[in-house]
Amino acid sequence: MRLPSLFRRRPSASMVISVIALFIALGGVGWAAVALPANSVGTAQLQNASVTNHKILNGAVGNFKLAFGAVGPRKIENGAVGTNQIDANQVQARVTGTCSAGAIASINNAGKVQCVSAPPQEFGTSTTTAVTVPSGTTATPIITKSLPGNSSYLVFANPSVQITGSTSPPQGVEVDCTLSVGPTATATQTGSYTVQLDVDNQAASIPLMVTAPSNPNAITATVSCTKKFSGTPEPKVVVSTAINAIQTASNN
Repeated sequence: MRLPSLFRRRPSASMVISVIALFIALGGVGWAAVALPANSVGTAQLQNASVTNHKILNGAVGNFKLAFGAVGPRKIENGAVGTNQIDANQVQARVTGTCSAGAIASINNAGKVQCVSAPPQEFGTSTTTAVTVPSGTTATPIITKSLPGNSSYLVFANPSVQITGSTSPPQGVEVDCTLSVGPTATATQTGSYTVQLDVDNQAASIPLMVTAPSNPNAITATVSCTKKFSGTPEPKVVVSTAINAIQTASNN
């Protein structure tokens, strides 16, 4: 029995090459894995953008895989790093709280503030030289002190009065000093010192104290004095003083 001519013909060279190419194409990945020597694929063999997120195993890239300084601001997407990505022991989170009263004592890792009561502030001033009080009904300012607004104050003054006049005949002298605090003198106290001069010089202090209510604007504490007298010549009256104010309500 004679075989068909198809089986009696030898395959041509082109047929052999085609079959070999087909086998290589079907098993190329396995062949490449076996045929490529170790460390033969480097950066020169990788096309730009050929390694994408899907090609990187989760957790495959860690600190040891990154060169020092390799990740800069341009390599980080906007908003990519948040509180979940930072080490709270190394990086301070954004401060998110305030103190409605008192002062900030500390800020924790999450940015929350811890508040404590703040000690009251104190303000003060004093005259450098004594102020002469002339005759007349208009009060003479001795000293003023501006105080911050949004707080109430306890304000003290202690005017020191020195009088020089005639003792023959003895003169009667009255000195009135007023401590006023506020935009329009909302808190005032007046004290007086009255003396019948029997020596050339007389001196005394007039203690004053007021409680000033809170005002949204800055307020002013002022000490002013007037004098009254009998006889001639006109006695000389000089006053020196200090103003001290203690904050009694915290700024809000």
